[in-house]
Amino acid sequence: MPDVFNFTFNDIPDLEGKVAIVTGGNSGLGEVISRELARKGCKVYIASRSQARAEAAMARIKTSIGTDEKLTFLELDLERMGGAVAAAKSFMKLESRLDILVANAGLGGIKSELTPDGYERTFGVNHLGHFAFVTTLLPLVIKTADDNAESQVRIVIMSSKAYEQAHPIDLENVRTTYHSKFAFSTLRDLLQRYARSKLANLYFMRELADLVKDRKNIYVNASHPGLVYTNIFNLSTSPLPWYMRYIGELHAKWFGINVNDGAKTALFLAADRRVIENDIKGALMYPGPTNGFVYYSNIYIREINKLGMDVQSREKLWQFSEAALAKALQS
Repeated sequence: MPDVFNFTFNDIPDLEGKVAIVTGGNSGLGEVISRELARKGCKVYIASRSQARAEAAMARIKTSIGTDEKLTFLELDLERMGGAVAAAKSFMKLESRLDILVANAGLGGIKSELTPDGYERTFGVNHLGHFAFVTTLLPLVIKTADDNAESQVRIVIMSSKAYEQAHPIDLENVRTTYHSKFAFSTLRDLLQRYARSKLANLYFMRELADLVKDRKNIYVNASHPGLVYTNIFNLSTSPLPWYMRYIGELHAKWFGINVNDGAKTALFLAADRRVIENDIKGALMYPGPTNGFVYYSNIYIREINKLGMDVQSREKLWQFSEAALAKALQS
């Protein structure tokens, strides 16, 4: 297997007849992913809480590719596991196949709050909401693979290099919020909450890949987009003082890559033929190699660290997530 894959949007093959969902497809990385999949003929559902924002994204995409006939809005509220399940069931009434699922949506520098289900919001949206959505869609993913021998079904979970900074996930602590009068304590908590959610995304991807490993034509992987200036760096609702918000936004603007480059890792995993040719499964792919800031238009598989490969921890998280979902659906 090559160490590095060069990738441009032109490498995406014809996707006519295929169906995709991109969560958070209404802005940033998700909008670029939706645009490029639709450009190659894929029918793309833009899964978003806001129909107005999704329609605005569709209008921008239409301006870029000349049509929006391949784009459809799917209402999805990842803050409520029951809502995520309802969105998945709604989709399955509309479509008989699902070839590409990109779990892209996410939260970053937000206040420490609880979701309506009672979980810390970054963890709840980034992990639990996607867990509910993706696992509900999984039977259709498997059916698509089983019914179409030529299909190469892809699931892409958006993770982040930030997972490397995470502490082991304390499942007793994901229902709590954190508030401090000290700015650096608040910053440390904010970064740790995000890192924890990205570690959870990685665990989810690895467990999901194991779950479908007997199906040769389902490819489950995770993507780190690089440092990209997107809405996740909108710190207007952050608990941080103004000077920390200002520095954080400047850092992302000055050193981050643009959204077109940031979307390439996910698009490679979602559509490039080399994923099949090299049997890439259960991998975490990065943009690069980089020197930390500069992106060289290549993509490579990054070795997952010891904590990220902890099988017992990821199994516990899966069991916890199943129980959380069952409880949410009962209420």
